[in-house]
Amino acid sequence: MGPDQHRQERELLGAYALGQLDAADRARVQEHLAGCADCRAELASLDTVAAALRGLDPDTLAPLDAAPPAGLADDIFATVGARRRAAARRSRVRRVLAGGLVAAGLVGAFALGGRTLGTPDAPPVVAVSLRVLPAAVEAQAGLVRHTWGTELDLQASGLADGGTYTVVFLTRDGTRVPAGSFLGTGSQPLHCSVNAAVSLDATAEVQVTDDRGALVMDASVG
Repeated sequence: MGPDQHRQERELLGAYALGQLDAADRARVQEHLAGCADCRAELASLDTVAAALRGLDPDTLAPLDAAPPAGLADDIFATVGARRRAAARRSRVRRVLAGGLVAAGLVGAFALGGRTLGTPDAPPVVAVSLRVLPAAVEAQAGLVRHTWGTELDLQASGLADGGTYTVVFLTRDGTRVPAGSFLGTGSQPLHCSVNAAVSLDATAEVQVTDDRGALVMDASVG
């Protein structure tokens, strides 16, 4: 995605947070959020402002011809700039910490069960019952609730080695939200996570299809 297209998607985040987009633009933003961590973080930072705007009573607002308070634009730009600088600092801290973990050899501990143990702030994994169609495939999965959407944590074996598999979330109103794809590993164990820009409460079903579009496994949610 080029910088101009990314900027266009980012400019829609405010309207998306307020629920003001039509179905086509909403699906476009959801597809972009699934693959853009920066925009997911910015959308999360807009939650408080969006909630406040949704709660406004139009009858209490000033007339449309009223002049804005002096310095309002400067205050807005200062607030947005401060949030972006804070987000950049958090990103740098995360990269430094990640490098320290690798240097200390903690990646091995993570692979041996660090994720299962988790941390006090780690969101819980909600187990789902998978319906697996190919007899040779074994799989189990869970869903993780996030502020920006929902994560599918999948473990499987028996998927065609090198085959491409696509994950789609179906919402309760029938919208299909793409969540990315992964490669099968044959008889070797597979553990992957994919993300969709849709809330866990709005998710009705998760589907996994192969490169021919045939359904390989699915799970009802809730």
